Amino acid sequence: SGTHGILGMRDLLLILATLATAQCSCPAGLELIRDGQCRGFIGNLTVQANQATNTGISKCNNIQAMPVIIHNAEQQSYWTSKKIEMGNFLLLGLVCNSTTNAWQWADGSSVDFKPPTYTALLTGTCATGCGWFISDSDGQWFSRCDSANEPVSIFCTYQLPMPVPAGDGCESFEDDSEEGTCYEVGVATSNWKEAQIICSSFGATVASVHNDKENSFLRRLAVSRGAIGGMYLGATMTGKGNEFGWIDGSKWDYNNFFPEFPMEGLGECLVMDTEGTSGQWANVDCSASLSVACQRQRNYFSPPCSTGPWTEGQVIFSPGFPFNASTPCDFLLSVETGKRVEVEILLLEANSCCDYLTIVDNYFGGNLLANLTGAVENKVYTTSSSNFMRVSWQPNGGVNVRGLLV
Repeated sequence: SGTHGILGMRDLLLILATLATAQCSCPAGLELIRDGQCRGFIGNLTVQANQATNTGISKCNNIQAMPVIIHNAEQQSYWTSKKIEMGNFLLLGLVCNSTTNAWQWADGSSVDFKPPTYTALLTGTCATGCGWFISDSDGQWFSRCDSANEPVSIFCTYQLPMPVPAGDGCESFEDDSEEGTCYEVGVATSNWKEAQIICSSFGATVASVHNDKENSFLRRLAVSRGAIGGMYLGATMTGKGNEFGWIDGSKWDYNNFFPEFPMEGLGECLVMDTEGTSGQWANVDCSASLSVACQRQRNYFSPPCSTGPWTEGQVIFSPGFPFNASTPCDFLLSVETGKRVEVEILLLEANSCCDYLTIVDNYFGGNLLANLTGAVENKVYTTSSSNFMRVSWQPNGGVNVRGLLV
């Protein structure tokens, strides 16, 4: 939409339904480096100096990216090092704004940073048909407006879009709670895991229900959204007989099961019947394709690191996901003695300069299974000798990235 707000629920469902096969956050060939910016090398070309900018913009646009844009000293230092590494002039994405007669970046942003040395044309009236380059190891910005051929290195950048929570309400969610809880119902999930992903991907959890009013409201909301084939609620069996527990950690102080339910052998996930008028519950297999009820607080806040406990099949996310990735957190996972722990990285978005995810066999003193950064999706890691695993999110700022979803 061009805005920076949370996407609507229906947009999110369409996007997240294909999460398992989606491409990485960065365009192909680019790596997530710093402050949520993807950077990468496209190629070396020999082009006429006055055609270099248009050529670079076209090459980068092919992957929905921009040529090199510099707004601060870190970016200047990084791209100067790349110029030294490549040897050729390094193309900059400076273009002439024919309305203001001033230079600006190809994405429309202003020139708010200048290196120590640059061609005087930068501060004068701009001219079309001029190329700008980092031309030497000191990082000088150099312009040429002739048709002479020049060997040029083209790099592209892409800034990851970041969702921003609405601070003053439920946004696209519905509100039926005096305690400030917002609800929405998604109509298409493949299984319980995807149901959790859909909710957690915009700062929500699968809904817990604590009274008749909440239960009735969710059933009516489901019907209004066309979800009449049953709907996941946010509880699973605890491992103690047929007992259930809410995954958000809230107290199990209400239930609305059909008579005779939960029933042995039918499954460990909780579903609400949305066809009947009473919204009664049953246990189902967690592979069932159902809609999902999501909830979040009216005014979003970044949660602290949770200590769990974590159960098999549960989706875990870094504190603040997807709005804030700056809080470190250790997730200690365990299974029965004699078994192994397997974790799937559904989404990791971390600046490779600064933020890391480590996975260790056992809680203490075990082998390092993975040390990950950048943009990672759909990777699986398994302990080799232990029924314990430590998954450690270690951001150093976590700037403009979403964090971790496993």
